[in-house]
Amino acid sequence: MASISTKCFACKEPRKLTEEHIIPQSIGGRLTASLYCKKCNSDLGRTLDAAISDTFGHIATTLSIKRQRGTSQAFAVEEVDAKTRLLFDGKRLVRKNPIVKYKVKEDGKTLDFVDVTGRSQKERDKIMQSLKARYRTSGEEKTWEEQRPGPVDTMYARAIDTTLTRRAVTKMAYGLLCHKIPSTEVFSKAFDEARAYIRFGTGSDLATANFVHTRFMCDYIRPLHKIHINFDRRNALVVGYVMIFGIFRFSVLLSKSYSSWLEWPCLDYTYDPVAMRVIEGSPFFRAPALSEVQILRPKQSKQLVRQELITCHKILEEYVEGYKFLDIEFEQPQE
Repeated sequence: MASISTKCFACKEPRKLTEEHIIPQSIGGRLTASLYCKKCNSDLGRTLDAAISDTFGHIATTLSIKRQRGTSQAFAVEEVDAKTRLLFDGKRLVRKNPIVKYKVKEDGKTLDFVDVTGRSQKERDKIMQSLKARYRTSGEEKTWEEQRPGPVDTMYARAIDTTLTRRAVTKMAYGLLCHKIPSTEVFSKAFDEARAYIRFGTGSDLATANFVHTRFMCDYIRPLHKIHINFDRRNALVVGYVMIFGIFRFSVLLSKSYSSWLEWPCLDYTYDPVAMRVIEGSPFFRAPALSEVQILRPKQSKQLVRQELITCHKILEEYVEGYKFLDIEFEQPQE
């Protein structure tokens, strides 16, 4: 099954459609489809796709994921002992900001002391040229490259279950639905609530981080992206499950009032962003049937979530030389 439409799947206006990455390419997504008009694609890209990049892009950088456009962005960490702010580009750690210290003599024209720590020789030279343009110097300079012998313990903070992130993973699940089933089905009123939530964030959240009912998504071995959609005909529920890098897992309520003559199997898309290949699953697998409460308000203790995140983060140790995940502290968002 596939969708052929000239009507935007977001605003439902009859407009020319543009190519959309169902999983944002900033985290290694490759599956594309013509789903949204130029305006909706731009608006949702600036907000929801950007939220995915901001929240999970550091994993893409750590894994040196190849993007179709642009390059992986270095991300900020803090050295645990020295509290120094550093940038990690997937290969090495450098200071987030240069350090410039200098003292001017009483004449106001001559440098008595200068100490510049740049993130590169080029940056250091540029800073020194700027100082020399303003002050006289003795002409004596000593330079060295700052070394950071490993291992270096670092820490960083991410909010993984915000409203923007929830809307973004809803968009991912909805995008696969649009790609897989006939457009006449997707444009039904049953999905209007999901569309409004994706576009404007209206109503209650339709997605949440869910680690207790989503273990079937993860093999605990590979940093996979996965979207799985299940139609619970008896309860008229369309439920989406989204996993990012084999670590972060969400459940999504795409519809709670869907009825259809269609007999469609579970919809599944699994992708390995490191190996850059689609992982084929069993066409007969069906996710466990969940209630609306289990989808949106799962009972999961902090200890369970913490242990799942630690276990899944350790997947990266097999892919990144010298990487070792130590521990995690987190706070759940206030309801």
